[in-house]
Amino acid sequence: MYEIFMTTTVEDADFTPACSVLEGLCSMKPWESVIRVLYYQGPPRPAGLSNQTSMEKPIRKNLAPLWRELHQNLSRQAFVLQARYEILKHRDFGPEATPMDLDATPGILRWTDFPDPPHGKPLLTQRKLVELWEQRALPSILNDNQHQYAYTFPQRTSIRPANDRRRLKGETIEETYRFFREDVEFSLTRHYMFKSILTYQPHVSGTGRGSPPATSLPAWDDITPVDSQWRWIVQVKTHVLQDNKPDEIRKAQDTLIALRNELDGVFDFRAIDRKVFDTRIVLRQQGV
Repeated sequence: MYEIFMTTTVEDADFTPACSVLEGLCSMKPWESVIRVLYYQGPPRPAGLSNQTSMEKPIRKNLAPLWRELHQNLSRQAFVLQARYEILKHRDFGPEATPMDLDATPGILRWTDFPDPPHGKPLLTQRKLVELWEQRALPSILNDNQHQYAYTFPQRTSIRPANDRRRLKGETIEETYRFFREDVEFSLTRHYMFKSILTYQPHVSGTGRGSPPATSLPAWDDITPVDSQWRWIVQVKTHVLQDNKPDEIRKAQDTLIALRNELDGVFDFRAIDRKVFDTRIVLRQQGV
Protein backbone atom coordinates (compact mmCIF):
# COMPACT_ATOMS: atom_id res chain seq x y z
CA MET A 1 0.00 0.00 0.00
CA TYR A 2 1.07 3.57 -0.71
CA GLU A 3 0.30 6.59 1.42
CA ILE A 4 0.51 10.02 -0.18
CA PHE A 5 0.26 13.18 1.89
CA MET A 6 0.92 16.90 2.26
CA THR A 7 2.29 18.44 5.45
CA THR A 8 2.35 21.76 7.26
CA THR A 9 2.08 23.09 10.82
CA VAL A 10 -0.33 25.38 12.66
CA GLU A 11 0.23 27.28 15.86
CA ASP A 12 -1.60 26.15 18.97
CA ALA A 13 -3.60 29.40 18.95
CA ASP A 14 -4.88 28.48 15.46
CA PHE A 15 -5.96 24.94 16.39
CA THR A 16 -9.65 25.76 16.94
CA PRO A 17 -10.02 27.82 13.73
CA ALA A 18 -8.25 25.06 11.78
CA CYS A 19 -10.69 22.48 13.15
CA SER A 20 -13.62 24.75 12.24
CA VAL A 21 -12.41 24.94 8.64
CA LEU A 22 -12.05 21.17 8.41
CA GLU A 23 -15.43 20.60 10.06
CA GLY A 24 -17.02 22.66 7.31
CA LEU A 25 -14.99 21.03 4.57
CA CYS A 26 -15.76 17.49 5.73
CA SER A 27 -19.20 18.05 7.31
CA MET A 28 -18.20 16.24 10.49
CA LYS A 29 -16.87 16.74 13.98
CA PRO A 30 -13.30 15.51 14.55
CA TRP A 31 -12.45 12.00 15.70
CA GLU A 32 -10.02 12.31 18.60
CA SER A 33 -7.52 9.55 19.30
CA VAL A 34 -4.56 9.12 21.63
CA ILE A 35 -1.94 6.58 20.60
CA ARG A 36 1.00 5.25 22.57
CA VAL A 37 3.80 4.80 20.03
CA LEU A 38 6.78 2.55 20.78
CA TYR A 39 9.78 2.59 18.44
CA TYR A 40 11.82 -0.53 17.73
CA GLN A 41 15.17 -0.43 15.96
CA GLY A 42 16.09 -3.23 13.58
CA PRO A 43 19.26 -5.35 14.02
CA PRO A 44 22.65 -4.47 12.48
CA ARG A 45 22.26 -7.36 10.04
CA PRO A 46 18.72 -7.35 8.61
CA ALA A 47 17.08 -10.76 8.89
CA GLY A 48 13.40 -9.97 8.52
CA LEU A 49 10.89 -11.56 10.88
CA SER A 50 12.00 -15.17 10.60
CA ASN A 51 11.27 -16.06 14.22
CA GLN A 52 7.50 -16.59 14.48
CA THR A 53 7.49 -18.11 17.96
CA SER A 54 5.38 -15.37 19.54
CA MET A 55 3.01 -14.83 16.62
CA GLU A 56 -0.60 -15.89 17.00
CA LYS A 57 -1.30 -19.13 15.17
CA PRO A 58 -2.73 -19.73 12.71
CA ILE A 59 -1.91 -16.48 10.96
CA ARG A 60 -5.10 -15.02 9.50
CA LYS A 61 -5.34 -15.38 5.72
CA ASN A 62 -5.89 -11.66 5.16
CA LEU A 63 -2.73 -10.85 7.16
CA ALA A 64 -0.38 -13.48 5.73
CA PRO A 65 0.52 -11.37 2.63
CA LEU A 66 1.22 -8.35 4.84
CA TRP A 67 3.51 -10.35 7.16
CA ARG A 68 5.29 -11.70 4.08
CA GLU A 69 5.73 -8.23 2.57
CA LEU A 70 7.02 -6.85 5.87
CA HIS A 71 9.46 -9.75 6.25
CA GLN A 72 10.82 -9.15 2.75
CA ASN A 73 11.39 -5.45 3.39
CA LEU A 74 13.05 -6.04 6.77
CA SER A 75 15.31 -8.65 5.19
CA ARG A 76 16.85 -6.10 2.81
CA GLN A 77 17.20 -3.13 5.18
CA ALA A 78 17.01 -2.32 8.88
CA PHE A 79 14.27 0.13 9.86
CA VAL A 80 12.69 1.71 12.90
CA LEU A 81 9.24 0.13 13.34
CA GLN A 82 6.30 1.41 15.34
CA ALA A 83 4.14 -0.59 17.75
CA ARG A 84 1.02 1.52 18.24
CA TYR A 85 -1.60 1.20 20.99
CA GLU A 86 -4.81 3.20 21.27
CA ILE A 87 -5.28 4.53 24.80
CA LEU A 88 -7.68 6.86 26.61
CA LYS A 89 -6.88 10.04 28.53
CA HIS A 90 -9.26 9.30 31.39
CA ARG A 91 -8.32 5.62 31.77
CA ASP A 92 -4.66 4.99 30.96
CA PHE A 93 -2.75 7.92 32.48
CA GLY A 94 -1.69 8.63 36.03
CA PRO A 95 -0.90 6.57 39.15
CA GLU A 96 -4.39 5.04 39.41
CA ALA A 97 -4.39 3.63 35.88
CA THR A 98 -4.17 -0.13 35.40
CA PRO A 99 -0.65 -1.15 34.31
CA MET A 100 -0.45 -2.03 30.62
CA ASP A 101 0.50 -5.55 29.56
CA LEU A 102 1.68 -4.71 26.06
CA ASP A 103 1.96 -8.34 24.97
CA ALA A 104 -1.67 -8.93 25.94
CA THR A 105 -2.92 -5.69 24.35
CA PRO A 106 -3.81 -5.67 20.63
CA GLY A 107 -1.79 -3.11 18.73
CA ILE A 108 -0.77 -1.99 15.26
CA LEU A 109 2.64 -2.81 13.80
CA ARG A 110 3.61 -0.10 11.31
CA TRP A 111 6.44 0.04 8.79
CA THR A 112 7.07 2.90 6.37
CA ASP A 113 9.62 2.93 3.58
CA PHE A 114 11.91 5.79 2.56
CA PRO A 115 9.69 8.14 0.48
CA ASP A 116 9.97 8.24 -3.29
CA PRO A 117 11.66 11.22 -4.97
CA PRO A 118 9.16 14.08 -5.54
CA HIS A 119 9.22 13.84 -9.38
CA GLY A 120 7.99 17.39 -9.93
CA LYS A 121 5.45 17.33 -7.08
CA PRO A 122 7.48 18.73 -4.16
CA LEU A 123 4.45 19.27 -1.90
CA LEU A 124 3.60 15.56 -1.89
CA THR A 125 5.29 12.82 0.14
CA GLN A 126 4.74 9.32 -1.19
CA ARG A 127 5.90 6.09 0.42
CA LYS A 128 5.10 2.43 0.88
CA LEU A 129 3.34 1.46 4.08
CA VAL A 130 2.52 -1.82 5.84
CA GLU A 131 0.19 -1.88 8.84
CA LEU A 132 -0.83 -5.00 10.73
CA TRP A 133 -3.84 -4.31 12.96
CA GLU A 134 -5.10 -6.09 16.06
CA GLN A 135 -1.79 -7.85 16.74
CA ARG A 136 -0.95 -9.21 20.18
CA ALA A 137 2.55 -9.86 21.56
CA LEU A 138 4.18 -7.19 19.41
CA PRO A 139 7.04 -6.51 21.90
CA SER A 140 7.81 -10.25 22.06
CA ILE A 141 7.63 -10.66 18.28
CA LEU A 142 10.02 -7.76 17.76
CA ASN A 143 12.39 -8.85 20.53
CA ASP A 144 12.39 -12.40 19.12
CA ASN A 145 13.66 -10.88 15.87
CA GLN A 146 16.37 -8.70 17.45
CA HIS A 147 14.46 -5.43 17.18
CA GLN A 148 15.42 -3.27 20.15
CA TYR A 149 13.12 -0.91 21.98
CA ALA A 150 14.81 2.08 20.42
CA TYR A 151 16.21 5.46 21.25
CA THR A 152 14.78 7.34 18.31
CA PHE A 153 13.34 10.75 17.62
CA PRO A 154 9.92 10.33 15.93
CA GLN A 155 10.18 11.61 12.38
CA ARG A 156 7.09 13.79 12.30
CA THR A 157 7.33 15.68 15.57
CA SER A 158 9.64 18.56 14.72
CA ILE A 159 10.12 18.22 10.95
CA ARG A 160 13.63 16.94 11.41
CA PRO A 161 15.29 13.86 9.87
CA ALA A 162 14.35 10.58 11.54
CA ASN A 163 17.99 9.49 11.53
CA ASP A 164 19.09 12.73 13.22
CA ARG A 165 21.51 11.80 16.03
CA ARG A 166 19.54 13.81 18.60
CA ARG A 167 17.54 10.81 19.79
CA LEU A 168 15.02 10.25 22.57
CA LYS A 169 13.84 7.24 24.56
CA GLY A 170 11.78 4.98 22.40
CA GLU A 171 8.19 6.09 22.81
CA THR A 172 5.89 9.05 22.48
CA ILE A 173 2.20 9.82 22.94
CA GLU A 174 0.42 10.89 19.77
CA GLU A 175 -2.73 13.04 20.06
CA THR A 176 -4.65 13.34 16.80
CA TYR A 177 -7.87 14.93 15.55
CA ARG A 178 -9.07 13.45 12.26
CA PHE A 179 -11.58 14.45 9.63
CA PHE A 180 -12.58 12.50 6.52
CA ARG A 181 -13.96 13.44 3.12
CA GLU A 182 -14.46 10.46 0.84
CA ASP A 183 -11.04 8.74 0.64
CA VAL A 184 -9.04 11.65 2.07
CA GLU A 185 -7.99 12.01 5.72
CA PHE A 186 -7.24 15.39 7.30
CA SER A 187 -5.39 15.28 10.62
CA LEU A 188 -3.91 17.55 13.27
CA THR A 189 -1.34 15.74 15.41
CA ARG A 190 0.84 16.62 18.36
CA HIS A 191 3.49 14.36 19.92
CA TYR A 192 4.32 14.25 23.62
CA MET A 193 7.15 12.79 25.64
CA PHE A 194 7.08 11.73 29.27
CA LYS A 195 9.41 14.44 30.55
CA SER A 196 11.31 17.53 29.48
CA ILE A 197 13.61 17.15 26.48
CA LEU A 198 16.45 18.52 28.63
CA THR A 199 16.40 15.37 30.78
CA TYR A 200 17.02 12.96 27.89
CA GLN A 201 20.45 11.53 27.25
CA PRO A 202 21.78 11.03 23.71
CA HIS A 203 21.77 7.49 22.40
CA VAL A 204 25.11 5.71 22.28
CA SER A 205 25.23 2.75 19.90
CA GLY A 206 26.21 -0.59 21.35
CA THR A 207 24.84 0.11 24.81
CA GLY A 208 22.44 -2.82 24.75
CA ARG A 209 18.68 -3.01 24.94
CA GLY A 210 18.29 -0.72 27.92
CA SER A 211 15.14 -0.60 29.97
CA PRO A 212 11.88 -2.10 28.63
CA PRO A 213 8.76 0.01 27.92
CA ALA A 214 7.07 1.42 31.00
CA THR A 215 4.04 -0.46 32.31
CA SER A 216 2.37 2.76 33.46
CA LEU A 217 2.09 6.28 32.09
CA PRO A 218 2.39 9.63 33.86
CA ALA A 219 -0.66 11.84 34.35
CA TRP A 220 -1.84 13.50 31.14
CA ASP A 221 -1.04 16.96 32.52
CA ASP A 222 2.54 15.87 33.23
CA ILE A 223 3.54 14.91 29.70
CA THR A 224 5.47 17.42 27.57
CA PRO A 225 4.95 18.37 23.90
CA VAL A 226 7.97 17.46 21.80
CA ASP A 227 7.62 20.76 19.95
CA SER A 228 8.48 23.49 22.44
CA GLN A 229 6.17 25.87 20.56
CA TRP A 230 3.18 23.50 20.98
CA ARG A 231 2.50 23.45 17.23
CA TRP A 232 0.27 20.91 15.52
CA ILE A 233 1.31 18.90 12.47
CA VAL A 234 -1.33 19.07 9.74
CA GLN A 235 -1.47 16.33 7.14
CA VAL A 236 -3.83 15.67 4.27
CA LYS A 237 -3.41 12.10 3.08
CA THR A 238 -4.87 9.36 0.98
CA HIS A 239 -3.95 5.73 0.31
CA VAL A 240 -3.55 3.59 -2.78
CA LEU A 241 -4.06 -0.08 -1.94
CA GLN A 242 -2.42 -1.45 -5.09
CA ASP A 243 0.93 0.28 -5.27
CA ASN A 244 1.68 -1.30 -8.66
CA LYS A 245 -1.05 0.74 -10.38
CA PRO A 246 0.49 4.07 -11.49
CA ASP A 247 -2.86 5.40 -12.76
CA GLU A 248 -4.34 5.08 -9.27
CA ILE A 249 -1.30 6.80 -7.77
CA ARG A 250 -1.59 9.70 -10.23
CA LYS A 251 -5.31 10.00 -9.45
CA ALA A 252 -4.53 10.21 -5.72
CA GLN A 253 -1.84 12.83 -6.37
CA ASP A 254 -4.26 14.94 -8.44
CA THR A 255 -6.84 14.73 -5.64
CA LEU A 256 -4.37 16.12 -3.10
CA ILE A 257 -3.16 18.89 -5.42
CA ALA A 258 -6.77 19.94 -5.96
CA LEU A 259 -7.30 20.05 -2.20
CA ARG A 260 -4.16 22.10 -1.78
CA ASN A 261 -5.65 24.68 -4.16
CA GLU A 262 -8.99 24.52 -2.33
CA LEU A 263 -7.26 25.19 1.00
CA ASP A 264 -4.95 27.88 -0.34
CA GLY A 265 -4.87 30.77 2.13
CA VAL A 266 -5.91 28.50 5.00
CA PHE A 267 -3.00 26.04 5.24
CA ASP A 268 0.46 26.76 3.87
CA PHE A 269 1.53 23.31 2.70
CA ARG A 270 5.23 23.19 2.00
CA ALA A 271 7.85 20.99 0.45
CA ILE A 272 9.39 18.72 3.10
CA ASP A 273 12.74 17.04 2.55
CA ARG A 274 11.97 13.33 2.33
CA LYS A 275 14.84 12.63 4.74
CA VAL A 276 12.52 13.93 7.48
CA PHE A 277 10.49 10.73 7.04
CA ASP A 278 13.44 8.35 6.72
CA THR A 279 13.08 5.40 9.11
CA ARG A 280 16.02 3.41 7.75
CA ILE A 281 18.87 2.46 10.06
CA VAL A 282 22.23 3.58 8.71
CA LEU A 283 24.66 0.71 9.18
CA ARG A 284 28.36 1.40 9.65
CA GLN A 285 30.91 -0.93 8.18
CA GLN A 286 33.30 -2.43 10.69
CA GLY A 287 36.65 -0.72 10.79
CA VAL A 288 35.28 2.55 9.34
